[in-house]
Amino acid sequence: MLVDPYVECLRQATFASEQFEVELELINHDAHTYCLTTEERFDYVLFLGLFYHLKYPGIVLDRLAEMTKERIFVLSAIVGLERETYERKDDYEPHKDDRLLKHPAFPKLAFIENSYNHDLTNWWMPNFTALEAMIRSAGLRIIDRPHPHLIIAEPEIYRGKVIFPKLVFPGYGKRGGPTFPGPQMHDPVHWLNLARQSRLREASNRYSMVNLIKPLVAPVKRTAIRASCTLRAKFSLPKRT
Repeated sequence: MLVDPYVECLRQATFASEQFEVELELINHDAHTYCLTTEERFDYVLFLGLFYHLKYPGIVLDRLAEMTKERIFVLSAIVGLERETYERKDDYEPHKDDRLLKHPAFPKLAFIENSYNHDLTNWWMPNFTALEAMIRSAGLRIIDRPHPHLIIAEPEIYRGKVIFPKLVFPGYGKRGGPTFPGPQMHDPVHWLNLARQSRLREASNRYSMVNLIKPLVAPVKRTAIRASCTLRAKFSLPKRT
């Protein structure tokens, strides 16, 4: 199942699922209202690249934690220092512990009032520690963090859910941007810009990967050359032409 408010994204998902012959249920819905109007639960939940697009990420994360039976994969952009530690306490005291709360590594969310990365649907950017803290507070246990932006977790505390007969959810958005919830369509110019940025990121990632692999491959190549020379010297193998 894939939930997305943008029609174009669902079309992409439809194309991809057809190419790989995968059955995929597509739901044109806002993540907030979908999570607050469904009672479904899933073995695995992929919460990828969505956290910072949510006006109310905490409530969606809490719902996804309840909906997860086995594993949840959370992928989000982050800002600030990575892997820096901060002083933890069971109870922070007003004023006295303000210095701890002001530490750059203390869990924080940066609120984006206007646009971020030319995108008016970005609302919150967590720092490195905030992503972990919010996941734990949702009753999940972190299993692994193979990348600063990716966390794998499993249910630890099941808090259940309370079902009300009626949901009244506020419309939300930014000045000059779309109003949610509800099905959306990207502005054509914005959609082309997103595609262009995606291609640039892909090219940059390939370049970064090549530079990352080069130092790893070079010793292997040198070792192979040395081994080849040693074999030729030992067994008088003919040189390759």
